[in-house]
Amino acid sequence: MRILIPCLLFSCILAAGAAILPAVAEVEDSDCAMCHEEVVAAYQKTGHALATVKDGGAGCQSCHGPGDAHIEEGGDPDKIIRPQSLSPEASSDGCLTCHGRRENHFSARQGIHRLGEIGCIDCHNPHSAADAMLRAEGAALCSECHQAVTARFTMPRSHPMADNGPGCVSCHNPHDGRRSHPSRIATEVCGRCHFEKTGPFLYGHDTTLVDGCSTCHEVHGSTGRHLLVEETQVNLCYSCHGAGVTPGWHSARRFLGEKCTACHTAIHGSNTSQYFLEE
Repeated sequence: MRILIPCLLFSCILAAGAAILPAVAEVEDSDCAMCHEEVVAAYQKTGHALATVKDGGAGCQSCHGPGDAHIEEGGDPDKIIRPQSLSPEASSDGCLTCHGRRENHFSARQGIHRLGEIGCIDCHNPHSAADAMLRAEGAALCSECHQAVTARFTMPRSHPMADNGPGCVSCHNPHDGRRSHPSRIATEVCGRCHFEKTGPFLYGHDTTLVDGCSTCHEVHGSTGRHLLVEETQVNLCYSCHGAGVTPGWHSARRFLGEKCTACHTAIHGSNTSQYFLEE
């Protein structure tokens, strides 16, 4: 029995490379297997095929549009929607017709990946049965673009999250907007593990008003202890607390080779001392 398959937003996208197609299809998704047998067989194992939606699941024509003209013209590629031939923005808009309703995807249209012209299918393969349909696992996928960041994990001291678990997405939400960068919400992101460092404190360290934890720490990897951005702690502190800010007897020469935290032990914040002295 033939069915009418409603087409999603892809059928209406008027963007570069998108075709104007009828609103409904009078062919079945199983007809696609006449030419694309291996692709259709693999697709049946994916989350898309198993999805429970009002039209009975996400089939070929849910993303590629009606297949009538494509079949009638002997498989003419110009008679079907091919997401890989669209702009990243247009192809992603098709995905977001369904996935845009998910809480962790709702702001994807304002995300930093979107602004960088990175589309959904650059990271996801909608025909794959892999976890989350990712083209590669964990940090290996992110490293394809973020090579400079990946290189930091090879430094003498690096974040242990690189060695286990889901990797980058433990801290980063690739679908969220620009505001989700950890330097802007350090208390929320870093505090998931380092809750004793993030407070709240009666006297908080002002770095939380600048770039958060990344003001002092290079969170991916560093040559300094505790992932500090400077190898020498006193140099790090003096990058903010230089002349005119600290008392004269706090000169860098006097304390060269010393640790500021020898006295200011509660450096992340304190409930008793505004100078973060030992509690």
